[in-house]
Amino acid sequence: MILSYIITALRAFKLQKQHFALNVFGLSVGLAAAILVALFAVNELSYDAQQPDAERVYRVGQDFSKLGLAVIPISNYTQAKNAQSYSQIEDVFALTLSEQTQATPANVTYRSQGYKLDGLFGATANIERFIALRTLDGSLGQALSTPNGLALSESEALRIFGKVNAVGETLVHEHGQYTVRAVFADLADNTHFAFKSLAYFEHNPENLRANHSYVYLKLAPNTDTQALAKTLTEQYFANDESYQVSIELHPLRDLHLTAKSPFEMKTGGAKQVVVICAGLSVLLILIAGFNFINMTVAQSAKRAKEVGVRKALGASKAQLVTQFLSESVLVSLLSMVLACIAVELILPSFNALVDRELVVNYASMFSVVVLAVAVAVGLLAGLYPAFFISSFSAKRVLSGDLQRGNTAIFVRKSLLTLQASLSIALIIATVTLQQQLAYLQSLPLGYETQQRLVISELPRKMVLTKERSALVKNLAAIEGVNNVSVVDTQLTVSINNTVAPVWPNGESTEGLTPIIGTDFNVVETLGLKLIAGRGFSAEYAGDWAQRINGTTQVGTLVTESIAKQAGYSQPSEMVGKTITTQGQGMAMRVVGVVADVKVGNAQDANSNIMFLCGLSYGPVAEVIMNIDQQNLPYIQQQVTTVLANHAKIYEPKISLLSEDYTNLLRGDERVSQVVFIFTALAVFLTCLGTFGLASFATIRRQKEIAVRKVLGASRTSIINILAKEFLLLVALSIAIAYPVTYWLVGDWLANFNDRIEQAIWVYGIAALAVAGITWLTVAGLAFKAASTRPSLTLRYE
Repeated sequence: MILSYIITALRAFKLQKQHFALNVFGLSVGLAAAILVALFAVNELSYDAQQPDAERVYRVGQDFSKLGLAVIPISNYTQAKNAQSYSQIEDVFALTLSEQTQATPANVTYRSQGYKLDGLFGATANIERFIALRTLDGSLGQALSTPNGLALSESEALRIFGKVNAVGETLVHEHGQYTVRAVFADLADNTHFAFKSLAYFEHNPENLRANHSYVYLKLAPNTDTQALAKTLTEQYFANDESYQVSIELHPLRDLHLTAKSPFEMKTGGAKQVVVICAGLSVLLILIAGFNFINMTVAQSAKRAKEVGVRKALGASKAQLVTQFLSESVLVSLLSMVLACIAVELILPSFNALVDRELVVNYASMFSVVVLAVAVAVGLLAGLYPAFFISSFSAKRVLSGDLQRGNTAIFVRKSLLTLQASLSIALIIATVTLQQQLAYLQSLPLGYETQQRLVISELPRKMVLTKERSALVKNLAAIEGVNNVSVVDTQLTVSINNTVAPVWPNGESTEGLTPIIGTDFNVVETLGLKLIAGRGFSAEYAGDWAQRINGTTQVGTLVTESIAKQAGYSQPSEMVGKTITTQGQGMAMRVVGVVADVKVGNAQDANSNIMFLCGLSYGPVAEVIMNIDQQNLPYIQQQVTTVLANHAKIYEPKISLLSEDYTNLLRGDERVSQVVFIFTALAVFLTCLGTFGLASFATIRRQKEIAVRKVLGASRTSIINILAKEFLLLVALSIAIAYPVTYWLVGDWLANFNDRIEQAIWVYGIAALAVAGITWLTVAGLAFKAASTRPSLTLRYE
């Protein structure tokens, strides 16, 4: 019986080659998109699932949002260790930032060759109770509990020593040496952890304010995390601070998709991307299914006599439904095979698009799920056509009466209207995304990004000095370097330090104001736009920070926003005024006002900034060089040489400021590209759907077309008569798509401080595009029907 169904299906495919090819192509495109997105979504949701007791591990975060800042994932390990006395906390683990402490130097030498340890963190010895690591040589516990102990990843050991069995090898650094006591396998890609080197680190039990560690807590089952976070807030902060700063506990499994701090170990994903991709893939499968229904029904007239003959010979409706469902499932299975082939071909490009290393494992549950989905799509998409065709009356079919009820027509028109609505919405969203990204890239930053080379993570005391250090002098002397300046903040990341200012009129602000420590040449090197006053200069001794009678006196550059916030309508009025602080003992004399400067990403960039000359609290700083970019390779080589020879800094982090800023928008660009690709596919599949319904309409109205031609109607008039029906459906889809799209796109734009307004012309273009494509699709079929000789259609009448 099954073999008979298959043979009959193959014969039907052979007789209806075009219909078969369109169905297979449409379904394979939808399934291929769904498979790619499923791979991506499963990978995103699998992050850190492999860690021990992952569901009970939380990372400590400090919420500074009430002070105008963000949630910072770095906190104090000693405070958390003291809290282990609470019954809810079973264990505490910490990874300490090496560049924040300078206690674990990353620059080392081995046999006179300099190296920089990649991804170096100080770690507590209980790391294996929090992170699934496979030890290849030595003991991780011993490495992280022994002074000067070091554990390296497999790739780091091979890079430095050329072998994995590196236990016992020593690396010399500025404070002494490390002894390698363990080598572990490289971390999996699907984890938010990003380290390649781990060093012993001793936390000072008396230092309760040093925030330089990622702290993780393993909690007892069924712990009330909100209540525990409140308890930790009361412990961490004094009573007068707790209303402004609070502790949050973030689930380990959620960090990859929800953690957005600039201090994350590596760039995470976004729920928004996963939801968008999943939603679009479902839409593509639905559209492909709708196409299958429409085109199958459109071709039903060619199967009508077959059904009539089968019923006359005694075939039951159940047998006919089974036959047509078998054909549907066969089409779906063949589409699945083609989709898998397409996935293998497209996967490298898709990986580059989403910045992941996805692979398809066919020897897993993946194959079972894909097969089940293919069969389900075949059955669901084939149900309506199967019952539709099998319900033909043998008497009516064989007598030539193929008229059907209004229900079938309503269903097909509804599907096409939904498809067109989705296409319009996706076109509007795609164009708006592109406009918003272009707008963000064109925003004035207040500083120049072109021809600026940045050297990151340099020891502050080595570069931020009143008299230029030998290192900075050597960097400035490189051919092709026009100017050099030092700042203690990564301009494309976030502000590190803040003050609570009291304005010259005696009024204080709510929250904190970001500050950036710099040297004398910041205006010239960064290309800041001076609105009033002057820049920092070595000619004015009072510009550089100095402690006098218990007060830190320092020259200050403020942005235009700060001047307005302080109550000055004219920026020049603030020059010469002194800003003090609440309880910090500072007197900041304003020497100049510059145009607003945006530090950080475009969504939460802060323009209320003060530049302080020679004052910084952080351990690291950045050297920014104004260069002739044509000499970039030479300058980079010379910078590397200077740092190695004069500062024992190897493999420095060097980048172009313009590229750093572009990278800020990379996540949104990926979303835009994904939406664009899926939109193009959705519009294409909608065209197939329109083709299917237009085919049905053309076949149904062939006699009407022939009669109109006999009565003298032109081809153009016949085309417009047929197209009018579809354009009315497009008009209905516009009415549905516009309000929903306006609300969703507006909600997305609200995430940006600087954003565009939704343009009416975009909505018009989307509607015209879909209407035009629909008209052309229908017109092609209508032209063919209108070109057929009436005698061929009416010869049996």
